[in-house]
Amino acid sequence: MTRQTLESLRGRRLMALDYGMRRIGVAVCDELHILVSTRPVIDNTASVLEDLRRVLERERTEVLLVGVPRLHDERTTPIIQEIEKFIVSIRAALSIPVHEIDEAFSTKEARRVMIQSGMKQKRRQTKGVKDQVAAAVMLESVLEEVRSLGPGGVI
Repeated sequence: MTRQTLESLRGRRLMALDYGMRRIGVAVCDELHILVSTRPVIDNTASVLEDLRRVLERERTEVLLVGVPRLHDERTTPIIQEIEKFIVSIRAALSIPVHEIDEAFSTKEARRVMIQSGMKQKRRQTKGVKDQVAAAVMLESVLEEVRSLGPGGVI
């Protein structure tokens, strides 16, 4: 993300999505960017946009971040194409800013975080848990970039 885009995130309620063909992981943060919390996954069904709209309203989300597993050589894959199609549909249906964020390795990092936190294997294998944690990992990564800009004027 550009510095300008990162600056625009300061003081705003953010939501990150970890897109999957069956489920979409969701994580949110407060305006002060202190706390990242997971939310229940959104089933990727025909009603996904309406379901997402309800979650965005309930969470009072101001900016949506959608993870895209970018390849370093800029190749595309079927999942990248599917996510890009999803982003286009979100932008057409919603009026809040939507930004793509790099989610390469977020699932791998989510597994590491779950193991390090002592989460039991049975819980880690529960449908949707990995997706939720991956969304939180992505959101925390973006917040670290925002914090690295130094003090901002928005509080």
